[in-house]
Amino acid sequence: SFKTHINTHWCLSCIDSVETGFYLCAYEFTIRRLNSPWCRLFDRADAQFSVYVYQVIDYASDLDLYYKRGYGHKINSMASCVLFNDLFDRLETAATEFSSDLPVSEVVTVEIGHVETLLPLVTLLGLFRDKTPLTATNFASQLHRAFNGGHIMPYIGNLLVALYDCPDGFRLQMRVNEKPVQVPGLNEFSPLFEDVKKRYRHILGCSQETVCKMSQ
Repeated sequence: SFKTHINTHWCLSCIDSVETGFYLCAYEFTIRRLNSPWCRLFDRADAQFSVYVYQVIDYASDLDLYYKRGYGHKINSMASCVLFNDLFDRLETAATEFSSDLPVSEVVTVEIGHVETLLPLVTLLGLFRDKTPLTATNFASQLHRAFNGGHIMPYIGNLLVALYDCPDGFRLQMRVNEKPVQVPGLNEFSPLFEDVKKRYRHILGCSQETVCKMSQ
C-alpha cells in the first residue's frame, strides 16, 4: 500500500505519487467505471489512512480552486461580472415583458461552460462562502467547509436561476446541481426579485473595463 511505502521511504515525491495514484483511481472509476489497480493502493486494510489521504487531497484541490477561481482573490469572481449582468438583464427583460402582457422573448436561456466559467459566477453570487477563509494551515477546522469543489462543481455541475410570478410579485430561485440554495442575506429559497436586486446592487452594472484594471 501507499502507507507502507511512505512510512519506509518518506519524501516529497511520495506525496506526489499518492496524489497521482488517487486521481488515476478516481478518473478511471468515474469515466470508465473501472475498479482501477490504482485504487488497490488505498487498501481497505487501513481504511482510516485512506480516508485521511482522500480528505487531504480533496482539501488541496479545493485550495487550488479557492485561490484560482473562488474567494481567494476578488478578481476571480469579478471576472464574471459580464456574465452576471447578462443574467440579470435577461431576468429583468422577462419580468418587464410578462408584466406588460407581452410575449416573453426568452423563456429559457441555456449557456454552456466549464468550471472556470461557472465557479467564478457562483462565487460572485456569494454562494458556499465560509466564514473563515481556506488556508494551508486550517485543514482540520475546514473538514465541513461550504466551499467544497467536489460538491459544488461535479461533472455536469450546473446553476439554474428561475423567475416565478407570484401574488406578491416576482420571486427568484437559484438551484446549484438541482438543489435550491439561499441567496446570501435573504433567509428564504425564493425571495422577491426586487430584494435580490437590492442584495446585489453593489455589483449590478459592473464593467469589464473596471475589472481589467484590478490587480488581484
